[in-house]
Amino acid sequence: MQKKIIALAVAAAFSAPAFAETTVYGIADAALVNRSATGVKSQLNVLSGGLSTSRLGFKATEGLDNGWTAIAVLEFKLDVADAATTVGSNRQKMLAVAGDFGTVAAGFLQTTGYDFSGKYQPFAGSAVDPYSAANPTALINTGSRAPRAVAYISPNMNGLTFAYNHSFDVGGTAGLVASGAATGNLTTANLFSVNYDQGPLSVGGVYAATANDDTAPAVTTVSETGLGATYDLGVAKVMGTYLSSTPKNGSASTQINFSAVAPVGPGTLVAGFAKNSLANKATGDTTSFTVAFLKGMSKTVTAYGAIEKINKAAGTGVGAVASSDTTVLAVGLRKKF
Repeated sequence: MQKKIIALAVAAAFSAPAFAETTVYGIADAALVNRSATGVKSQLNVLSGGLSTSRLGFKATEGLDNGWTAIAVLEFKLDVADAATTVGSNRQKMLAVAGDFGTVAAGFLQTTGYDFSGKYQPFAGSAVDPYSAANPTALINTGSRAPRAVAYISPNMNGLTFAYNHSFDVGGTAGLVASGAATGNLTTANLFSVNYDQGPLSVGGVYAATANDDTAPAVTTVSETGLGATYDLGVAKVMGTYLSSTPKNGSASTQINFSAVAPVGPGTLVAGFAKNSLANKATGDTTSFTVAFLKGMSKTVTAYGAIEKINKAAGTGVGAVASSDTTVLAVGLRKKF
């Protein structure tokens, strides 16, 4: 539940007039997590963000005379398990204008690649996410949060929407640099997505690519593609994704993911499977499977328990990586506000 606060109290942060509508929102999530792995001593610890990343955000909106809406968002990661009193790293900082034409935004953005992961992968952002555990390379990760970025999101056209994002400086060099320089160069990113939602069916695709103007031979550029779908059967919602990553210098990879979300008794059962395959067989395939049970204690409080199993198969050939198994157990509580 978001609590409205007087805009004047945060005017310094937003440079907003007192009549703008401002909300503060967030998530506090903590879990008791045990992690054990091949050749590593088992460890029990309290972690922040077992189910969702803990965060604190501010959103200010103001209606304009032409029917448009001006929007400002500042959102920061929090660690509710450590002793630090400062706000953590940025999750998004953006200014936007929305209207019948769609939405135009600029700043440090959660891009359409980030939105793709959250829509078709129910564990996205959790400490027991099988997709990231089975993902030794950056699949739909380039520019998922992009600095110095602009975005356009179309209005909903009978269920069809598309978005385009461009980051002028994925590396965040914090300034303008000379194009073509061997060092201090710019890495840019382009992301494009299309989604179609109609009744119980949702399908979508996203493409992400980087380009680097460095003259050095070891520069890595990456092209990524993702396809996703979800269907609500009534008794359960099923979803899946196919991802591919092709770097200029490095090993290409593909990943398949399947998930299901179903109400069971007093709560919800969520299961996910991921398998990642690298073209370089020195690193074996990685598979991960997660099962979680979520119990809503109220509209804003969720208790959860989860187990994740990760297997990295032995590689073959020169420089082969040994096999390993990892088990993660998590029990926690999430509070939204």
